[in-house]
Amino acid sequence: MASIFLKKPPMQAVRGDLRVGDFLDLPLEIRSPGQSLLVFVRHTGCPFAERDIKRARAWAAENPEVQVIVVTHGDEGLRDTWVADIGGAEGLTLYHDPERCLYGQAGLGFSAASHFMGFPSLLGVMRLWREGTRNRSASGTRWQRAGVLLLKDGKLVWRNIPESAEGFRLPQKSSCGK
Repeated sequence: MASIFLKKPPMQAVRGDLRVGDFLDLPLEIRSPGQSLLVFVRHTGCPFAERDIKRARAWAAENPEVQVIVVTHGDEGLRDTWVADIGGAEGLTLYHDPERCLYGQAGLGFSAASHFMGFPSLLGVMRLWREGTRNRSASGTRWQRAGVLLLKDGKLVWRNIPESAEGFRLPQKSSCGK
């Protein structure tokens, strides 16, 4: 199990050349025709991941034609408890990637310490804390980068790989081929 603390686990293989137009070979259990939005969270229990899942849930409700998949890598049982605690996964498909292989295929390796300990991230954590969002049921590694990919029939059409935890974005409705 990856450490939630500062020690880095072994790095997974990371694709460095992913571009719009490239295909991703999704696991069979989440592969489907049409559009898929993959939301990769840093670790479960993370305040930013909670914010991101809540935003993805709202986005999924507004875009029901898109399969929204939240990819996590920590303990699956802790993840399920945490997701229930933050309001559930209505409209979302949860995918467990403990070896972080799909993260690597999406070009998401480790972040720099400034990603989670930098001033913008620390201010963001304080802001979320004041809103009632805190670390809870944490599992996984803080070093894992987060990101969002929009696919159409397995082909990448849009992505957001934030430089800090504050940079999370979801595609505009027009990005979904409407």
